[in-house]
Amino acid sequence: MAIRNELAVYVSDQLGAVPTLKNAEFVLSPIEDEPLDKQLAMTSIREYLESMGEGRNFVVASSDDTILIKATTGKVISPESRPNQGLFSCPHCGFLTPYEVEHVNHMKIHYL
Repeated sequence: MAIRNELAVYVSDQLGAVPTLKNAEFVLSPIEDEPLDKQLAMTSIREYLESMGEGRNFVVASSDDTILIKATTGKVISPESRPNQGLFSCPHCGFLTPYEVEHVNHMKIHYL
């Protein structure tokens, strides 16, 4: 779940879109009336997977307006299986920072 949230935030930042989280997926909505660039979204997903060292274990493909991420080896990414990169991640929205103080301050906004 945390991986999906972080991925949604990363891709939405790259595209300038608004993410909406669902059960096992997320939906990106454009901020302006222009359609989203599907190729850029796929590239962003691949970059995110590569940054985790998982690029070889997953295929990113599209079908109509849907982008699918399929495991090629049956591997599942969990927060425990990811290498620690010295980053603090918000479990609510996926915000990433290398600074613990910034992370703590960010977490406070979710409880106002």
